[in-house]
Amino acid sequence: MYTKAIIERFKNPTFAGGLRGANGTGKSGNNDCGDVVKIYILVDENDTITNARFKAYGGVATIVACDAACELLIDATLEEALSIQATDILEKADGLPEDKAYAAALAEEAINSAVEDFYKKKERSARKAQE
Repeated sequence: MYTKAIIERFKNPTFAGGLRGANGTGKSGNNDCGDVVKIYILVDENDTITNARFKAYGGVATIVACDAACELLIDATLEEALSIQATDILEKADGLPEDKAYAAALAEEAINSAVEDFYKKKERSARKAQE
């Protein structure tokens, strides 16, 4: 069902784990399959994502999709991050079966949530600085 490359990425995900100092965190979940995804981003002063990590509760497809999503996020601007779609994640994952596309959709949702969280925190910080 899964290719050797998918199994290898599942066994050794590059971007698994939390991210100390993350300034954006996004969460996504799917009640049908029970998978839950968190993506953490670290954004520099130029609004470029310098690091991304994930934590996920789910199967092979979810782990692989999140790892591929984080790979796409590194060195992306926030605008570019928001343009990442599930199809891009599936392509980067290189071999996930179509019936597992929900995993890429979860990662896409978590990316959007993380960017939104970053903007909210930035806005709060700007308001505090004005006070």
